[in-house]
Parts: sequence; structure tokens; C-alpha cells
Amino acid sequence: MYLCLQDFFYMRLTVFKLALLFMAAMTLTFSAAAQDRDSVKAEDYYLEGVRCYCAGDYQNARAYFGKCLKLEEDNDAAMYYTAMISLSQNRTDEAMDMLSRASAISPENQWYRLALARLYAGIGENSPAIGIYRELIDKYPSKSDYYYELIDLLVRDSKLDDALAALDRLEQLRGSDELTYNARYEILVRQNRLDEAEEVVRKMDTDFPSARTALILGDLSKSRYEDSTALRYYNRALELNPDFVPAYFGLAEVYRMERNFYKFFKNINIFLASPEMNPEMKATYFNEIVFPSGMVQIFRPQVDTMIANVLGAHPSDTTILNMCGSYYIAVDSVDKGMGLLERNIELHPDVKSVRSAYMGQLYYMQDWKKLIDVSATTSRLFPEDFTLREVLAIAYWQDGEIEEAIRTYEHILREIPQDHPMLINCYGSLGDLYHELGNRRKSYSWYEKGLKINDDYNPILNNYAYYLSEEGRNLKKAIEMSRKTVLSEPENATYLDTYGWLLYLTGDYEQAKKYLKEALVYGGKESAEVLDHYAEALFALKEYNLAFLYWGNADKLDPSLGLSKKIAERRAEAGRR
Repeated sequence: MYLCLQDFFYMRLTVFKLALLFMAAMTLTFSAAAQDRDSVKAEDYYLEGVRCYCAGDYQNARAYFGKCLKLEEDNDAAMYYTAMISLSQNRTDEAMDMLSRASAISPENQWYRLALARLYAGIGENSPAIGIYRELIDKYPSKSDYYYELIDLLVRDSKLDDALAALDRLEQLRGSDELTYNARYEILVRQNRLDEAEEVVRKMDTDFPSARTALILGDLSKSRYEDSTALRYYNRALELNPDFVPAYFGLAEVYRMERNFYKFFKNINIFLASPEMNPEMKATYFNEIVFPSGMVQIFRPQVDTMIANVLGAHPSDTTILNMCGSYYIAVDSVDKGMGLLERNIELHPDVKSVRSAYMGQLYYMQDWKKLIDVSATTSRLFPEDFTLREVLAIAYWQDGEIEEAIRTYEHILREIPQDHPMLINCYGSLGDLYHELGNRRKSYSWYEKGLKINDDYNPILNNYAYYLSEEGRNLKKAIEMSRKTVLSEPENATYLDTYGWLLYLTGDYEQAKKYLKEALVYGGKESAEVLDHYAEALFALKEYNLAFLYWGNADKLDPSLGLSKKIAERRAEAGRR
């Protein structure tokens, strides 16, 4: 949707920015209490405060207004200005207090009430703000700005029927104009009253033709696959405003659906090259439309141009740099892609998403040493994010620095809350790491701690069961644990393999064959270990030819397992049988 209420509710400004607009009025509208000052000195402090305020010297202005209020506690004007200064300094509570007091002293002062309403709205307290706006509208029914601000709040508060009622009242007083048409269209769309919304926009197109209105009609036509009508409206939008970039996007999408790629690229590049268009929208377009469509494979040079245009329009945007960097890495321009991700970190060193994207690519490229360096720095910058610290632990693990990985996980455990969802994963990882060190006692101890948190946690159940199978002990316990994983995830090849292998070890060859075969169906064919296990089950069932076929496949897949010797031995054994 290309229109939003904020586009035409132009009076939604901060109270601070409005202060200067009201300053002259405020000076002339002191309350009776302010006019009857007992002390000339209080008035002097007040006037000096106003002078400093106008000069932008808020520190001294605050001091003078404070002195004034000590002498004259009910000086509502001094309270108002103090509130404005507080807002500029993000001292919201103080501003609320001052405005509330000023408004209570002079309830007829619309500027106090308006400032208070805007402050409530700014902090998300819509109900009191709505109440004040209704009060102001009753007193000043000709103030159209108050209506628009009220309508905006009602929409934000999902009170759409009330918003339409306020809009009806405004149109009764002032008639319809482009702003009211836009507001009504937006509200009706939010209510999913699309036919009525379309009727409104067609009236708007007749009474107040604009590029934006033509765009909406073009989008409506495109949504109904009325391509020729959509093209007509988009071109009309550009006739009304040749610089209206969203219309180029509309044209591009119609041409893409028609597979007219010459015109598609021509128009989409105008959209992508415009710095005014939202970079987030562009990144989403690439991620949801361009990349999944296979366009990169067919039109690589043209997509390269698209990437160059969007990067040229937003050379410093975090999302665009991440997206473009990932694109170049994906098309094997790794140095260029990593360069963009590194540039993103240089420009935005304290943005977590920027660092995370870079770390993700390092993980994908298995550059463990660089990942260790980057994740160590990142975890120091964001110590509250335990996931980042886990990435560091994994990087150590993958780089063969098992003890460093253990130390990192144990450091996490000293700080992580006991109800944190990552806690059980830390226990499981420590169990795996200590097993790699050959310390089975500590390994199983960590597994047991994890299962006390959740005795259905599949990663621990599977690994614990498999390592017990390697020892050939506690097989009953191992089978019980493994069976849980298979029941929970019946299409997980790893879990099926573990369960099948345990059944094999207990002599249940038929059931072992069944589950190991299922493991192959769900991806196990890519694992030499699963192929080896299946071959063992087949051999035990005297299906020798099939067994040697799978052993041969396993040996080809991973010669490092050294299966050739076992195959020769099993051939000899089969011959003896």
C-alpha cells in the first residue's frame, strides 16, 4: 500500500517543534493568576526565561522558569515552557507533570490541552489523548487539524468505526477534499471493505486526479490481473508526475508477469536507482522475488546491474550492504561480497545484525579462525546475547580447540539465567565436547543434567544413546532414549540411524533393517555411516549381494572410513557360510 495516514496527517508533530508556533500566543494568554503576580521579580524571571528559550539556551531558560515558579507556583506559562524544555531533553515524566499542572490551572487554554494530548499520543497512551482531542473538537469544531490528529489516533487504536464517524463529522463541516478521501480510503482498506475503498479512490481520481491516485488504481487492476488497464494507470501516473518512482515499480511488475523482461529491467532499475525509495522494500523484493525466481541464473548480467543500482542508491544502508554482500558471495564473487560485509561493519560497528550477517557468512565458508576473532569481539559488544557467545564456542569447536570451546560454554553457564531456553543446549554441547576429549564420565554427567531440564530433548537423547551403543553397554537405556527421538521426529535420518543401529546391536535385525532403510529414504544415502549400518543389517540377514552393494556405495562416498578391508573380510565370511 502506498498511502499511509501519516502522509496526510501532517499535523502530527512533536510538542517541542510546535512550541515556537505557540510562543507568541502563549505570551499573550497568561492565566489570571499569572497576570496578578505579587512579585515583579517573578515576572522578570519569566521574561528572561522566554528570552533564553527563544535563543535556544534551554539550560538557563529552565533555571529562570524554575526561579519564577518558586515565587509564583501557579504560573502556568512557566510550566508550559518548562515542559517544552523537558521534552527536548527526553524528560517525559517531568513534561507530563508540568503540562498536567498547567492544563489544570488554565483548562480553557487549548495549547496546553493540545500539547498534553500530543504527549499522551507520543508515549502510546491513546485513550487520554483521544479524550482530549474530542474535548478540543467540541470547543473548536472548525479546527480541521484536531480532527485529523484524532482520526490518526483512533486508527492506531484500531477504533476504525469511530475514525470514520469523526471523518464524517469533518466532511459535514468542511466538505470533502483530497485529505478526507485519502483518510477514508485508508480506513476502509484496513477494514477490508475493498469495494467501498475502490469507490472512494475512483471518486478521488475524478475530483482530485494525482499520480498517487492513478498508482492505486493501477495496483487494484494489477491485483485482478487486468494487465492492460494496470499499464494504462501506471503510465497515466507518470504523465501526471514523471518523477513518481512507484509507478515504475508497478510497470516493472506487470512486465515481469508478462515475461517482457526487456521492459521489466528498464523500469525496475529506475525504481532501484532511486534513493527516495525504501531500501528495506528493495531488499525484500530481491529476497522474495528476484533470487527465488531463478532470474540470477538466466539474466546474471541484468541482475548484476540491479544490484549495482540499489547499492548505488543506498551505499551505506545496513540491509542493502548485507543483501548485496550475500548476493556476490552466492554468485562466487566472494572477495567482493565479503568486502561489502566488512565495509558494513566499518560503517556500523555497533549494529548487531550487521555483525551477525558477517558471522553467518564466515560460518558458511567455514573460516573458523576469522569467525573466532569476529565473534569474540561481537560477544564483548553484546554480552547479553548468549547466542553470539555460543557462536564463538562453536567456532572454537570446529577449529579443533575443544578446551577453548568448553571454557566458553562454561563461561556462558556462569551468567545465563536458569530459565533461558539455550541452557539445555549448552549442557548437550558440553556433553558432546567432553566425549570428544574421551572423558565419558563428564560427558554423560552433562547429558544427565540436560535431561533433568527436559527428558524429551532429542539432540541429547540421540547422542547419549549413540555413545552408549559405541561402548556396547546400557543398551536397554540407549534404546529407550533413541525410541523417543524416532517417535518425536520419524523423518529424521540421524535419529532413525541411531535407533536402527541399536536394534542391530541387540540382534533384532529385521527391525534394524526397517529403521535403517527409512533413514536412507529421509536423506541417509548421503551418509557413508548410515550406508555401512544398513549393509551390516543386510549381511546379518544373509542378503549378501545387497549388503556388498551398499558397502561399495559407502566406500565410494567416504574412502576415509577404510571400508575396503572390512568388505574383503565379509566376502570371505559370506563364502564360508
